[in-house]
Amino acid sequence: MPSGPLGVAIIGSGIFVESQHKPACLQDPSLLTLKAIYSRRKTAVEAIIANETVPIDVYSDDSEPGNHFEDLLKRTDIDFVIIALPIPVQPEFIKKVLLAGKHVLSEKPVAKDLATANELIRWKKAHAPKPIWSVAENFRYWTAFDYAEEKVKDLGKVQAFHVEVLQFVAPGGKYYETAWRKAPSYQGGFCLDAGVHFTAALRRLVGEDQIASLSAFTNLSQSHLTPIDTITATIKLKSGACGTFSMSHGTPAAKVFEWYIVCEQGTVKVSDGPNVFVKPLEMPEEWVEFGGDKNEWSGVKKEVRVFAESVRNGEGAQGLSPENAVADLEIIEKMIQSGEQGGKPLEINGGIEPTSILGDVVDMIKNT
Repeated sequence: MPSGPLGVAIIGSGIFVESQHKPACLQDPSLLTLKAIYSRRKTAVEAIIANETVPIDVYSDDSEPGNHFEDLLKRTDIDFVIIALPIPVQPEFIKKVLLAGKHVLSEKPVAKDLATANELIRWKKAHAPKPIWSVAENFRYWTAFDYAEEKVKDLGKVQAFHVEVLQFVAPGGKYYETAWRKAPSYQGGFCLDAGVHFTAALRRLVGEDQIASLSAFTNLSQSHLTPIDTITATIKLKSGACGTFSMSHGTPAAKVFEWYIVCEQGTVKVSDGPNVFVKPLEMPEEWVEFGGDKNEWSGVKKEVRVFAESVRNGEGAQGLSPENAVADLEIIEKMIQSGEQGGKPLEINGGIEPTSILGDVVDMIKNT
């Protein structure tokens, strides 16, 4: 790795790239230099960089020869690439970038389903073992969840919990009008795309006592949010402690954003983003707000810093491992499958499918 700033490229030109990834890549010139952005359309990239004072090269499918995606991958001054593309197409871009020897931070979810995710992990081990591949999950870097996680540990064993996220994704909204979200070609629609954030946060807060099984019901309450917009699940942890998980993107009359953890010695609640409420037994409730710059408390800047430092050190960031992202995905996928089967209880395997274990064995035999 060079001693100076790491060269970064972004693949994608969506809403999150402009509002979060670009500022994250420009946050510290001593650590990162945003060299280029690629998208299918040249005008999309030009719109994102129009007001920037630093030079950022434009790559696109409709650019002149020498400024296409393959040309970007040939650049020796780009150390890692952030990939923020529609869920179904991300795996093919991840493979191309890794084969070019570049490190990759790809947006969540890791893939559209467990089978694709585990195949991608096996492929990476067999065909591109050296570059680092991490999966972005900014909820792991919210300061509010950092604080809440420590307070849960202080208050002892988790005894019960409740997650409730209710919102309305309306027609005409900026995320809804994204073509690939408006007509999803993957399971769960917004319940998958946003839901992995919420399962990642829950997995943080319950700590080592991870999820063992669940049962869920699903529903479509708004016809424009196909295939489903609502999931309500009961969850059992390995210890036997039980809790609930309610998520809906089709509730115009309600907006709730809350994780409530009941421990042996008190309760911890994360609410409305940056607010954490802690109530130890026999003591007054404490309230802490982690506000300020939304680009800071959203966790993306910290997430990108952590990944850049992991590239600099030559080691993957544990919190951003593909395996961790697969575990987040499994919970949502099993909720969807349980709902399709009338609430059938399903076991959670930590993201690893039995077939993926066989795949690992086959890969080991091939490589010996």
